[in-house]
Amino acid sequence: MGWRARPPAPSTASAIAAAGIAAITAALVLSGGAALAQMSGTAPAPADSATAAPPAPGFRPADWETLYTGLPEATHLAPLVRIRYNRVDGPALHLGGAVVNERELRPLLYAAIGYAFSREGFLYDVGFDAPLGDRRRFRIVASAYRRTATEDGWIVGETENTFFALFARTDYRDHYEAEGIDGSVRWEPGRDFALGVGAVSEDVRSLANETKFSIFGKEDEFRSNPPIQDGKEGVLSIFGRIGPSPLPLTGGTNGDLTYERAGSPIDGDSEYGRLRGAAHTRLRLSPRQEARARAIGGSTVDGDLPSQKLWHLGGIGTLRGHEYKQFTGDQFLLANAEYYLLARKNVWTFAFLDWGAAWFGRDNLPRQQFALDAGVGIRLGEGPVSVTAARNLQRSDAPVLVGVRLGGSF
Repeated sequence: MGWRARPPAPSTASAIAAAGIAAITAALVLSGGAALAQMSGTAPAPADSATAAPPAPGFRPADWETLYTGLPEATHLAPLVRIRYNRVDGPALHLGGAVVNERELRPLLYAAIGYAFSREGFLYDVGFDAPLGDRRRFRIVASAYRRTATEDGWIVGETENTFFALFARTDYRDHYEAEGIDGSVRWEPGRDFALGVGAVSEDVRSLANETKFSIFGKEDEFRSNPPIQDGKEGVLSIFGRIGPSPLPLTGGTNGDLTYERAGSPIDGDSEYGRLRGAAHTRLRLSPRQEARARAIGGSTVDGDLPSQKLWHLGGIGTLRGHEYKQFTGDQFLLANAEYYLLARKNVWTFAFLDWGAAWFGRDNLPRQQFALDAGVGIRLGEGPVSVTAARNLQRSDAPVLVGVRLGGSF
C-alpha cells in the first residue's frame, strides 16, 4: 500500500466562507420560507332585491398592463438568495431579485449574480418565464447565464448535495462550467399535458477540484471531478409530458419523453441524437400503505455523446446495492419500486427493488446482465430524510450498503 502525503489545509478564506455557508444552510432548512401574505377585500352590503340597481361593470387590468398601475395584483418583487457548496466552487453565494406572481410556481422575471469563492469566479443568471394569455396555456422561457452545470440533477438535488459535500466530504455531482443562452416554448392546455420545443447554445469547459474542506468525512479529499469535452454545445430538443407534475400525495401517474439533437441545426462541436423517457406512479393503497414505482431509460440513436452527457447508474438514487456510478454508457434502463408501511406517526418503513444497467451501443441490449438490488429503509413522514440498507441480489458475498437520503427517492 503506497504512502500518500496529506493534502494541504484549505485557505482561511475558503474555510471561513464554508463554515458560514453551513450555518446559513442549516438555518434556512430548519426555519423554512415565510408564508405569502393573503390579499382580501370588502363586499358591498346587500340591497333590497326590489330596489337594488344593477351592479356597475367592473374593470380589472390584465396582468401585463403595468405602465400606469404599477405591478399587477398579486405580483411583487422578491429577493433571491441561493447558497451551495461543492468540490469545484467551494462556497458559492448568489444574490438577486425576481418578479413573482402568487398564481405562478416560477418567477416571471429574475436576475442574480453569484461568486464561487474557491475557484474565485463570478457567475450570473438572468431570464424570464412568461405565461401568455389569461388561461396561461403557452409559456415562453429564456435565460442567459454563466453557471456551474451538471448532468446529475435527476440523481441528487442541489440542496441535498450541498449537505453531503459540506458535512460528509461527499460530492455526488460531477460539474462543468457552462456559459450561454437557452430558451423554450411550451404548450400546457391542462395540468395533465405539456408539449414544447427548446434550444441551447453554450460554451462548456472542465472544472477541477478547488477545495478539500468538509466538517466531517472519513476521506482526506473529495473524489476528482472528471474532465469533459470542452467546446461549444448546440442542442435542439422536443419534449412532451402526460400526467400531473409533480405527482399529488394522493397518487397519480405521469410520463415524459425528450429528444435532443446536437449539431445541426444549431452549430456545436458535438453531433448526436438521443432519447430519454420516464414514467412515474404513486399509489395510496390505504392511510397506512403506499406504493411508488419508476421506469426510466435513455438511448443514443446516432452519433457519439461527449463524456459529460453519458449516463451513469449505481448507488444513491439508482441501484442502491452497488457503488456510486458503477455503470456507464450511452444507453441505459432503470426501474425502481418501493412499498411503504406507516409504522407509527410520521415514521414510514419501506422495502424496495432496483433493476437496471448502462452500456454502450444500441445493438448490445441482448448482451446485458441487468443488476438487481433489494433493501429496506425508514423514512420520516413525507419529508426528505431516509436511511436505507441495500444488497446486490446476484452475488452471494455482496456487502450490505447503507445509504442516507436528504431528498426524494424518485
